[in-house]
Amino acid sequence: MEASQLEKYDEWLTEHMEELVTSYSGKVVAIQEGQIILVGDSETDIYQRISELHPESIPLVFRVPREEDLQSIL
Repeated sequence: MEASQLEKYDEWLTEHMEELVTSYSGKVVAIQEGQIILVGDSETDIYQRISELHPESIPLVFRVPREEDLQSIL
């Protein structure tokens, strides 16, 4: 993954983190081109589904923190 693509993902995550925590707390999401393309309970599940549904894709796979996890960081 190129640095510019990682920067775009970082910006997207920063902009949407509150929404992600509210909607997908504790879940694993796959994000591509500013869209959530998959949601699951484990990274293994997500990677398997990516290989089946989007084999040409290299999305960002990210475990969404729970709100209490964010509070402990702050």
